[in-house]
Amino acid sequence: METEIKKIIEEFLNKAGFSFKNVSSDVDMNNGTIVFSIESDDSRHLIGKNGENLFNISYIIKRILDKRFPDGFPKISIDVNNYNKTRIEKIKTIAHMMAERARFFKSKVSLDPMNSFERMVVHEYVANHPDLKSESEGFGPTRHVTISHVKE
Repeated sequence: METEIKKIIEEFLNKAGFSFKNVSSDVDMNNGTIVFSIESDDSRHLIGKNGENLFNISYIIKRILDKRFPDGFPKISIDVNNYNKTRIEKIKTIAHMMAERARFFKSKVSLDPMNSFERMVVHEYVANHPDLKSESEGFGPTRHVTISHVKE
């Protein structure tokens, strides 16, 4: 199935007119996600402002996979020139700093608005800490995560 998904991604990129060198895949051992990495000399069009194009491309690919594999497919992630990998590390750093702030002040702290992918990264980070909880609040472009210290 991994090879088939790779072909679907390549076909989509070609039909959409994006230039790329290679699409490779690797399994993230932390969560079992298959990460499809796209190498490109012109990554700004694939990534877009603040990763918006990459987020939308990932969404479209997943909808295509929903149609092609109605019985389900493995959890996937699409990355361009390690943009997502770097972004995830930055989000985890922010989540760590805000979690420490919530612990220190024993209160609720709010993060800046984030898209659903970024919020998911924060929720996954906080889930590994039993003394903390996270919730998404707000609507649309103001939707953000709050991290709270759980009383012992």
